[in-house]
Amino acid sequence: MLVDRASRAKVADRLSGQPKSHIYNTMRLCVAAAALLAIATPAGAQSAGTLEFSALGVWHNKTTTMDALRGFGFGSRVGVWLPAGFELEGQADVTLPANSIVVNRFKLYHLAGSLVFNVPAGSASLYLRGGYGKLLPRGCTFNGPCSSHGAATGGAGFRVPLGGGLFLRAEGMYRTRTVYDYRSFGGSVGFSLLSRSAGPTGLGPDDDGDGVANRRDRCRDTPRGALVDTRGCATDSDRDGVVDGVDRCPATPANTEVDRFGCPARRPD
Repeated sequence: MLVDRASRAKVADRLSGQPKSHIYNTMRLCVAAAALLAIATPAGAQSAGTLEFSALGVWHNKTTTMDALRGFGFGSRVGVWLPAGFELEGQADVTLPANSIVVNRFKLYHLAGSLVFNVPAGSASLYLRGGYGKLLPRGCTFNGPCSSHGAATGGAGFRVPLGGGLFLRAEGMYRTRTVYDYRSFGGSVGFSLLSRSAGPTGLGPDDDGDGVANRRDRCRDTPRGALVDTRGCATDSDRDGVVDGVDRCPATPANTEVDRFGCPARRPD
């Protein structure tokens, strides 16, 4: 009996001890790429009425309620942007974890709906997500067939535009169900495609992509990434001649000579 337990423990340790360094290295590279692209790439359409379609690689750590080790897989999301930076989003993921004792792999489906709050960050965006989902195992055995259960889900992530409405998207995830003492974290990396918005009230096309429809836009050639007022005209809070959203130094002192990025110009000694 002790030998049997020991052998099971060795199997579990072997599976849970798979090298993870390549995962962390990949995540570090994605973060570095995101930072560079946020500086170099113009903003895309991120306003009310925009539709978002995402394809992501996903992973999560142990799922204790099903005696499962970490799982890797893929997922998709569909969302619609609302006013004030909010978004309604549905997701469907599938991963392939393994039972730690019986050592068989099974499919774990996760279906969820979430409310997302998006915050512009220059040409990119940051977001927080909260919602509720269902974990649905298929082919899982743990003292008999594994049962499905619901779980609250949340996350924080970012998007970086790659051009043409295509964004790099990455997120950290957390799921919990207190009554089952279930807690799990993970992440996802992939791509999102955002449709062009028809304006915040759907009153027609928005040629400069500033969130104000042409018929109400008084400044129809707003630079990509610029923050605009209700008329669609770019604002310049520090009055240095470089508009907000494009200005990398948005609090330049008055009468300071600036470069094309809105930062104090370097003068030779």
